[in-house]
Amino acid sequence: MDWNKPKIKFYKYFFSQNKKPVIMEAFSRSEADEMLVQLNEKIKAMDMSELVDVRIEMPIKGMSKRKRFGKTYIWVGSDYTTDGWMEETEFKTK
Repeated sequence: MDWNKPKIKFYKYFFSQNKKPVIMEAFSRSEADEMLVQLNEKIKAMDMSELVDVRIEMPIKGMSKRKRFGKTYIWVGSDYTTDGWMEETEFKTK
């Protein structure tokens, strides 16, 4: 493992009116902040003044999951796939 290589992190933005956080997957806080601003410019669904907390998590290989387009993906790291995610059905066969 290359400890100098930038690591992907999950930046979880909590807003006072939302039960669930808005999650950005990025290498740095500034990159995640910019992604959040761009998202808000597109959908206009967040009141940035209601941001109450930001938490940072690192994905755990073989444990961290996400759903996308109705499929479940497992974090395997960027050494195995270009974006670090592998479809759960494929992961279980390896």
